Amino acid sequence: MIKKQMLWSISFFLAMMAIVILLQGQRELAEKAHAQHQAQLQAEVAAVMNQYVPAVNTGLIKPGLACDSPIAQRTQIPHPQELARQLPKYHPKEIWKKADPSNYGPRLSQDIQGKPVNNPLLIVLHETVGSIDSALSIFQAYNPRDADQVSYHTMIALDGTVVYVVPPEARAYGAGNSEFNGESVLSSTKVPSSVNNFAYHISLETPADGMNERDYHSGYTDAQYRSLAWLVARTRVQPDRIVSHKDVDRDGARSDPRSFDQAKFLGLLDDYQILFTTHCTLTALGNPRVSINPPKSNLQ
Repeated sequence: MIKKQMLWSISFFLAMMAIVILLQGQRELAEKAHAQHQAQLQAEVAAVMNQYVPAVNTGLIKPGLACDSPIAQRTQIPHPQELARQLPKYHPKEIWKKADPSNYGPRLSQDIQGKPVNNPLLIVLHETVGSIDSALSIFQAYNPRDADQVSYHTMIALDGTVVYVVPPEARAYGAGNSEFNGESVLSSTKVPSSVNNFAYHISLETPADGMNERDYHSGYTDAQYRSLAWLVARTRVQPDRIVSHKDVDRDGARSDPRSFDQAKFLGLLDDYQILFTTHCTLTALGNPRVSINPPKSNLQ
């Protein structure tokens, strides 16, 4: 009787071990198949991404869309074909019209008192009030006096053309006496502290009926809003750090950009940030992307 019980126990033990080994083998096979599927999917997603996001390195604009941000949390990587369908198929014309070096300077790692500065990037929106050509005539002129030096990083023409003026790694002089939620950097004793050291200045070309001092005009074109959203999405800056010149101006003298449709812009921005949410996931998997990509051949 005891022998039978021992044989039964041994048989039961061996059967259980066989089941455990079988299940472990099946699990390992399933994990291997899943890993292969994920690798294939990531490769397909990366291939789709490469159609829309050129790999560049500006040295300044760091990824700001965290993988745990609200948009990242609510967006999953879709199937590559679905991703290709969802991505906004838009790429504006890009040109360089570089400012005179007197109208911009280096971004500083410390203020005039030697205090380290490392503020997160801030997008500041402006309007030209005149035409892009009239703004360029000022930016491309040599201005030795600090009070006369002015520039934006980028302007967006009425037809949506993105006009790069100051390299993104440089400090454009777009907001003189300014601060954002107490953030401001003093770079010289000759000018007030400002947001310029951590700002990326983008200006929309004003429509013909707005080239005056009225509080409003007919507004900006669909192409301008689309190019603006396309450009800002590439910086990965979140909406709480996208402001107007009016928002940061300490003097209270600025009202630009007038007649700006915030809801329209944010709607388009959200569309384009889907693309960079996918960037977030790919970055976590070791496929980093970067942001603003002015045509490098024209940087000299």
